[in-house]
Amino acid sequence: MSLPIVNWGMCVSSHLPGGRLAAQLEALSREGVWLAIVAGTAVVAFLDYHMPAAGMTSVYIVIICGASWGLGAREGYFVAANAAFLSAASAFQDGPLTNPDIIMRVGIRVVAFLFLAATITSFRRSYDRQRFLAHHDPMTRVLNKEAFEQRAQKLIDDAACEGIMLLLIVLDLDDFKSVNSRGGHQAGDEVIRKFAAGLLAARRKEDLVGRIGGDEFSYLTRVASAKEGADVASSLHACLTAVLAKGRYPVTCSLGVQLIAPGGRQTFKQLTHAADFAMYDAKRAGKDRVRSYETERSNEINSPPDTQLIAEYAK
Repeated sequence: MSLPIVNWGMCVSSHLPGGRLAAQLEALSREGVWLAIVAGTAVVAFLDYHMPAAGMTSVYIVIICGASWGLGAREGYFVAANAAFLSAASAFQDGPLTNPDIIMRVGIRVVAFLFLAATITSFRRSYDRQRFLAHHDPMTRVLNKEAFEQRAQKLIDDAACEGIMLLLIVLDLDDFKSVNSRGGHQAGDEVIRKFAAGLLAARRKEDLVGRIGGDEFSYLTRVASAKEGADVASSLHACLTAVLAKGRYPVTCSLGVQLIAPGGRQTFKQLTHAADFAMYDAKRAGKDRVRSYETERSNEINSPPDTQLIAEYAK
């Protein structure tokens, strides 16, 4: 049985080196991690130099883990090399730097600390890769259905509290089965990848894009007004039409649009139902177009909603 996506990352991080430290680093900004690393290194170096019997050298391991996990490979190696020399500072009091014993002690620590940094960096890359695969559709690289629904619901809830207007778009390829019939599933996959690439190229950083079915996608974005929402949907349709027309198997797409008014309390599933209704209406109207509906009841959508057509854009 698979774990819920919301808890998956926390579950993994708790079993990786660093444990709770890794989870805390995830919540810090890059500047915050650097501040913690520099401050921790300074404190440990001071105590280790003035109280060598306290055995503070081992604490550098935690600092190196934090740097490699929270900052990246290059920064992790830099911190590891510095930690190695700082941890050997007390040895410099025992003789000249050319002393073979001192060189050996410093060299061993440099190698050991760099190896530790490389190991933690490898764990971090594996963690990021697995987390990405847990949230994204492997073929298109957009959010998978479960991840999109969870993030969309949070964005909808936040927008309701902040009085922000949103636009939900359901997109579906027209006559997609004919592509599979002519060129096989490989051709269908090629079209879907091209379509998803067009969506990712058109989106803004804060927009959500997800694959919620075989050839059906969802797009959630913030808009300032109903007019801007209509313009966004129209522009997106035009952009995707141009992308699809350049493929070996040219197809068209239909879009269903649902405007989410500020302060609305609908769930994602309720809003998707309305957008789906609009998308299928676009197909019934001839395909290759956008249909946009505005729900008459802003706070409740239970069964097929009573809707009012507010916009239609044809190719």
